[in-house]
Amino acid sequence: MGDNLEQVLGVLNGVVGDYLHRTGNGLAVPMQLIHDGRPLAASRAAIARAFPAATPRVVVLVHGLMATELAFRMPDGENYGSRLARDLGYIPFYVRYNSGLHISENGEALDRLLEQLVDAYPVPIAEICLIGHSMGGLLIRSAAHAASVRGGITPAPPRWLPLVERTFYLGTPHLGAPLERFGNVVGWALRRLDTPYTRLLADLVALRSSGIKDLRYGNLRREAWEGAPGDEDALLQNREHPVPLLPHIRHHLIAGTLAAEPHLALLFGDAIVPLASATGLPPSGARALPRSASARRAIVAPDHVRVLPSIDHLSLAHHLEVYAVIRTWCEEPVKCNVGAA
Repeated sequence: MGDNLEQVLGVLNGVVGDYLHRTGNGLAVPMQLIHDGRPLAASRAAIARAFPAATPRVVVLVHGLMATELAFRMPDGENYGSRLARDLGYIPFYVRYNSGLHISENGEALDRLLEQLVDAYPVPIAEICLIGHSMGGLLIRSAAHAASVRGGITPAPPRWLPLVERTFYLGTPHLGAPLERFGNVVGWALRRLDTPYTRLLADLVALRSSGIKDLRYGNLRREAWEGAPGDEDALLQNREHPVPLLPHIRHHLIAGTLAAEPHLALLFGDAIVPLASATGLPPSGARALPRSASARRAIVAPDHVRVLPSIDHLSLAHHLEVYAVIRTWCEEPVKCNVGAA
């Protein structure tokens, strides 16, 4: 299957992937590992064949909404995973998934996939590094939450989670995405006009997937939608269920901005995700800038946040300057975990 068709399927799954999954449509993309453009079974034999010189360091890359692992491809054909493999000895794995499903559903699936990866990996894993672009960063957080909950109720604790030393969130809307909130308002307003034309338009707006709607407030947990009263298209309804970042992991946030002027940079961010949502911090040079209550909520320590000017949202997934930051942080020493295959 060619790259263009793969990308079309990624877009289709992002827009109506929940419907494709619900109806058993063969175009629905299952969560899977990808190697050299093809699905890679999470089995010891398949991984050993793909990586005969496996090292104890693993990096897993998770793409964003309406995308595939091809979003990480750089102009020279490489990506963050291949560069980390060459420069620091990481073994790269790429996740492909149906981005139209609820983030919590994909988070639970990612939890299971990472557990399978640890079980199947041919040598003991000492470190797992996770890189998520946009929605992919929310999936990583949701998977960590799912593993934590699972570890508290089952006799066998998750094996992959203690091995995670570093996570990178690239343009991730931790506090939600204004574009989805705008879509919610538009759909609500169209339904209130109550004419045949506006009802049709409202129905079309409402067709956007559960994954997109979860971006309204960055919902990561099943409780935000499963069995909850009310309508998921209700006006700006936020069933907030916080998911704290796990303290044993070193979390790194990388955001882009298009505007040099600090007020505009804070407002528009990388053109998709505002700076406050991607970092919880004001842009450099805007220390005196008034901040909303949500923006005052620091997500991580300021020295684990990097704001890169003149980089838009999509480019955060495949930019040399972003890679340079990732590599620098990966070279910093952290505690050594001991895993078992």
